[in-house]
Amino acid sequence: MNRLLPLLLLPLLSLAPKRPAALPESARQLTLRINGEAVKADTSSSRFFLSEDRALRLNVVRADDPDGEGLTIIIDRFPIQAGTYSFQEILSGRNRDASYRFGKVAAYSKSCGQNTGFVVVTGVDATRHWLRGTYRCQVCEAGRGGRRFVLEGEFQYPVEKE
Repeated sequence: MNRLLPLLLLPLLSLAPKRPAALPESARQLTLRINGEAVKADTSSSRFFLSEDRALRLNVVRADDPDGEGLTIIIDRFPIQAGTYSFQEILSGRNRDASYRFGKVAAYSKSCGQNTGFVVVTGVDATRHWLRGTYRCQVCEAGRGGRRFVLEGEFQYPVEKE
C-alpha cells in the first residue's frame, strides 16, 4: 500500500498552482515612469533605431499619445555591447542626451543644470537584434522656472536599422 500512495497523490499535483509561463524572448517589454508615476508606454509606436554610424536612438512613446514624440534618448557611437552609457559624457564629444515632448511640454536633458542620466544595457542579442536594460534621465523645460522631469524604465526591445 505504501508503494501506491505516491500514485494516489498524482491527481492532486494537477491542482497545485502553476508557475506563470515565461514570456517569449520576442515579447516587447517597455515601461515608463515620470517622476515615479507609471505611464503606459505604447509598444507598437515606440521604436529603437541603430543607424549605420552606430548611433542608438531609443524612442519611447506614451500610450495616451501614440502620435507624439514621447521620450527620445540618443547614444552616439554605441558599441553594441552591454554597459552603462552616461549622459555626462556629452562633454567628451559623444552625443548622449534626451528629450521629451508631450502636448505643449518640451523638455531637454541639456536644459538641466546637471545633465544626469544613463542607459544600462544588460543584454544584447545581436543575431535577433534585441536589447535589454534600463534607462533613467532628467529633462527640464527651457526657460526660468521650467519643470524638471525624471523619466525611467526598463526595456526588452527589438532594434531596427535606420
